[in-house]
Amino acid sequence: MVSNMEKIIFGQQDYVERIVYYLKKISPLEEMHVFSFPLSKQNPTKYSFDFTICNKKLACIEKTLPVFIAFGGNYQDAAVKHLSALGFENFHFVNATMDNELKRAYFKKDFSQRHQEFSLIDEEKSVIVYMAKSHVDKPLKNYPDTLSSHIIPIQVGAALTGKRVAAVTDDAGDNISDRNRHFSETTALYWMWKNAEADYLGLCHYRRLWKNLDFIADKLQNDFIDVVLPVPTLCVHSVYEDYMERYIPTVYPTMLEVLREMSPDYYEASKEIYRGHVFYACNMLIAKRRVLHELCTWMFPMVFEIENRIGDLSDSYLNRYAGFCTERLITLYFLYNKEHWRITHADKIFIE
Repeated sequence: MVSNMEKIIFGQQDYVERIVYYLKKISPLEEMHVFSFPLSKQNPTKYSFDFTICNKKLACIEKTLPVFIAFGGNYQDAAVKHLSALGFENFHFVNATMDNELKRAYFKKDFSQRHQEFSLIDEEKSVIVYMAKSHVDKPLKNYPDTLSSHIIPIQVGAALTGKRVAAVTDDAGDNISDRNRHFSETTALYWMWKNAEADYLGLCHYRRLWKNLDFIADKLQNDFIDVVLPVPTLCVHSVYEDYMERYIPTVYPTMLEVLREMSPDYYEASKEIYRGHVFYACNMLIAKRRVLHELCTWMFPMVFEIENRIGDLSDSYLNRYAGFCTERLITLYFLYNKEHWRITHADKIFIE
C-alpha cells in the first residue's frame, strides 16, 4: 500500500467513499484531493462518467502525486488515459489486493483505538520493545555490539534536560516526562501506553535487556501469549520483607491506603501476594496492546494519587518511589490475573 502525506483519489462514488473513510482513519493528517463520480440512482449498474468536469481542478495539482484509480471495468483504463493526457503518471489501482490492505490497516487501528484485539491469521505480529535511556546513564564496557531490531531506544525524563541521547523521547504526545524523578523508567511505560502502536509493546532498560529477544518475538507470532514477564525474583522472606521495607518504607502504607480506596479487590489480594515469594522486578514486560491498556488504566491513576500524597523525598534514590510502586503493582496485577491472561516468562540480562 502506498503511503504519502498527499494523495489524489479518482473514481466512482461508492468506491471513493469507502477509500476516503479508510484513509481518514489510517492517516488522519494526510491531505486528499478527491474526485468522485456519482452513480446513476435510477440504475447504478449502467453509468457513464465525464472526466473533463475535473480538468480545471486537476490543472492546479502537483502532477507527481500518487493517484488512486477507483473504477471498475473499462473506466479504469479510460481514467488512466485521461489523467495521463493531463500529465499524471503515478497511478495505483484500487483492486482486491489494495482493498484488503486498506481494510486491514483500518480495522487494526480502529480496534486498537477501542483497546480491542484485532488478529489476522496470516499477518506477522509487530513487536516493539522500547529501551529506556537517560542522559545520566553511565558508559558500560561490556555492552553488546548490536541490539535486536525489535528494540527502539527512548529517552526518559527528556522534559527535564536539553541533552538528547535517543531519537524517540518520552516528552512527545501525551506524557509524564517531567515526573521522571519519581517514576524513573515508567515514564516510558506511560508514553508507550498513550502513543505507541504495535501488536506487542515491551519495555527494557539500557542495562537490563531481554535475553534472546528475537527468539521471544518469533514465539509471539503464534498468538498464544498475552504477556511476557521476566523470570521472577525470589523473595526468600516475602515480597514485603525483602522489597517493601528496603525501597519504599515510608511509601508502602500510602500505597496500600490508595489501593484499598481505589481497588479494594486487589487490596485484599495483596495481603497474600505480598506475603508470598514471587516478585516481578525492573518494570519489564512485553504485552499485547490490550493487556498493556488494561494494566496501565488500572495502575497509573493509583500511582498518581500516591505521588499526590507523598510529594518529593529528600533522598534522590528513594525519590524514585513511583517507579518502585509500579514494580509492586505490576507484580500484584499479573499474579491476581494469572488465570485471565496467558503469561509466559523469559530471561533478562544485566549489563555491567
